[in-house]
Amino acid sequence: MKYYIITFSLILCVLFVLSIGAFATNISPLMAYKISVNKIFASEIFHPEWKPLIETIIWEIRIPRALLAIICGAGLSVCGVLMQSVTKNPIADPYILGLASGASTGAVFIIIIGGASVGIASVTGGAFLGTIVCSILIFVIGTQYGKSSSTTRLILSGLAISTIFSALTDLLISMAENSNQVKSALFWSMGSLGGATWSVLLLPLIALLIALILSVGISKSLDLLLFGDDNAIMLGMNVNVIKSIVVILTSLLTSVLVTVTGAIGFVGLVVPHLTRLVCGNNHKKLLILSSIIGAIFLLCCDLFAKNIIYPKDLPIGIITSLIGGPFFLWMLTRSNYSFKKSKS
Repeated sequence: MKYYIITFSLILCVLFVLSIGAFATNISPLMAYKISVNKIFASEIFHPEWKPLIETIIWEIRIPRALLAIICGAGLSVCGVLMQSVTKNPIADPYILGLASGASTGAVFIIIIGGASVGIASVTGGAFLGTIVCSILIFVIGTQYGKSSSTTRLILSGLAISTIFSALTDLLISMAENSNQVKSALFWSMGSLGGATWSVLLLPLIALLIALILSVGISKSLDLLLFGDDNAIMLGMNVNVIKSIVVILTSLLTSVLVTVTGAIGFVGLVVPHLTRLVCGNNHKKLLILSSIIGAIFLLCCDLFAKNIIYPKDLPIGIITSLIGGPFFLWMLTRSNYSFKKSKS
């Protein structure tokens, strides 16, 4: 296991360097490294041989964007593992409970009434409010205030709530007064890392660390859930409590991520399955390795999004769908694939 962690971590580091210092413009990885070292240590360790504009591009745009890709990829992957575990549904993802629809409604509402002209913070605030409202409705209806452990009820509640919020989003877009508002709303709903700044990184990072640490802490309980609720109860586990914890953790982390980046699809669906091919269903290993592979996956997708039709920046959700969709179809054709298959 440790060899997998080391290998994928090295791959992630290489991709990070490529992301901040290659392609698109003539900024070399070495120059990006020198700029980063100078900024981190607040000293001219390397003599500046570059223009101030290049330093701004590296430190204020590229590094925050790459870090946000890492945080978001890791977070969505962790949420995917948790949702697939608690629902025992191999096609579950972080958005199965409708949180992305709630975020879209809140963000689009702000955009349509003109909040986007004030800044990204207004849109982010609207999206966060939408996810909070959606999360509360899911917890109240789907779990009956934590009293119900019915997976079917949880999924159906999420589906119904998602449909309602999606309809509200479509209604708001149809009420837009100009095409710029519609383009802004659609671009946000497809997911983008373009709004990455140093100021927005702290909250997603804290949410990711809390969710990952607590998830690893209950990983043995998540292993038991794969054997069914009845068997888990017979082994002394409080299924309602564990499922409530998972739903709350997933809702909070997904809410924070979606409010910053919009809905980026397929990461939380594909990465957990890809990781299972490596480490099986041991949730402690699965959660840790999924976070690293998810970061790699989204960083790769961001490299494509930034450079495939440079200087135009594609919504990253398009790239994740184009890559994740065919991969998931290939995985489904594997006759020996099983959601409950475990490696020792």
